[in-house]
Amino acid sequence: MNTTWAEVLARTEDMLSAARSGAFEKVSALELERRALLKTMTAEGDEAKSLLGEIVERDRELIAIVESARQQAADLLRQARQAQAGAGAYLGVATRRY
Repeated sequence: MNTTWAEVLARTEDMLSAARSGAFEKVSALELERRALLKTMTAEGDEAKSLLGEIVERDRELIAIVESARQQAADLLRQARQAQAGAGAYLGVATRRY
């Protein structure tokens, strides 16, 4: 397989696009594919030097999107647990009355 750094950049851009749309399962699948491509690569040559910076820049944005989504998911989970605990407490009180 003769993968180019442009192909790795394109895969990275696909991952970023998927993350922006909230398709995190697709991001994971694309990351596995990208890692397989990277195993065949060397960071030597002019193409690598010119595109690695772009890849890293997109990776930073990707990480920020994923971290934000993770925090939102954690907040929603915390809220759901609080609501569940409140409902459980209410049901416990309500069933003791009868």
